[in-house]
Amino acid sequence: MRHKREFLLGITILLISTLAFLFGWTNIFTVQKVSVNGSPSSQITKQVLQIADIKMGEKLARIEPRTISSNLALAGIDWIENVRISRNWISRAVTINLAARDAIAISGSKYVDANGVLFTSPVKVSKKLAEIKAKDASTRAAAVDFYLSLPQEIRTKAISITASSAKNFQIVMDSELRINWGDSANSAVKVKIYKALLALPENKKIRQMDVSDPTKPTVK
Repeated sequence: MRHKREFLLGITILLISTLAFLFGWTNIFTVQKVSVNGSPSSQITKQVLQIADIKMGEKLARIEPRTISSNLALAGIDWIENVRISRNWISRAVTINLAARDAIAISGSKYVDANGVLFTSPVKVSKKLAEIKAKDASTRAAAVDFYLSLPQEIRTKAISITASSAKNFQIVMDSELRINWGDSANSAVKVKIYKALLALPENKKIRQMDVSDPTKPTVK
């Protein structure tokens, strides 16, 4: 029984060693094709391939996906949220899969994703986007969280969200109504107050609303 185990162990070690040699040191498993998925244009594809710098004939086993991802990030391609490198050992093809950030707002000359990260899109974003105004990254992230927590009917009509701090927000609507929202606490109650105040006939021409204290809302 012991000899059988030793025999099987020897076979396993030999098999592993043979595979390691084939994958890492022979020309059997080398790169024959490199492609890019998720690129918006041929120019971007060319740029990504140049930065990835994967050579034809390079050993598939020696390609480092994390290194390629880091190089793309260091190159300033900030619109890429995630990079996944896949290797097909049969066709010997390498595919660089790019996942783009989704713009949910703008901030200055850049777009903002759901995590509050600023980026420059390689293509024009046609959908209507509100503007996030914040003094720093942490305040911007708080403003994005607040914006995404609002009901769809408010988000679609919002022109801008200003965060004077991480707990103090103001909204400008497309009707030019300015809302001092205060912090994000009790937002569900504030939404009901906002709707109720707008529904009153005497408030048709208001330009300012303050719901920062939901027990004492005001309009002007």
